[in-house]
Amino acid sequence: MTSAMATPAGTDEALTTTLTPSTTPAPAAAAVGGPREGRAKRRTFTSEYKRRIVAEYDAAPNGTKGAVLRRERLYDSHVQEWRAAIAAGTVDEPSKGGRPPKTAEQARIVELERHVTRLEAEAVRKDQVIADRDAALEVLGKGVAFLEAIASRNTR
Repeated sequence: MTSAMATPAGTDEALTTTLTPSTTPAPAAAAVGGPREGRAKRRTFTSEYKRRIVAEYDAAPNGTKGAVLRRERLYDSHVQEWRAAIAAGTVDEPSKGGRPPKTAEQARIVELERHVTRLEAEAVRKDQVIADRDAALEVLGKGVAFLEAIASRNTR
């Protein structure tokens, strides 16, 4: 992915944006021309970068803090999270990212919900078949009644 905008130093994106598309190795599992081909990738930041930006943001006088954020294309929430992580001593730990794995109970609930959905769809199909058969029997009954009426007229 090449970018016309300057990428902040210290981000992993800075390394990937300097490569041209012809020198970028294509992952074997990714499909060429897939549905997410043109989408931007999520940026990741090194712990050194986070520490440097938090220090620079804190040292900036009031009125120029926004300029630091704009230059680095960050939000105030980034700095707040990073400051809290530095204070807690967890800034060097890799982020877990993504959703937490489902518990056995949650997985069972999802499985049962799918089963209920399948059974409801099957019940709807069976109700439709029964309604169609009832309609056919009604038509057949009217036909039989008509033929009986004709037969009774012919016998008189």
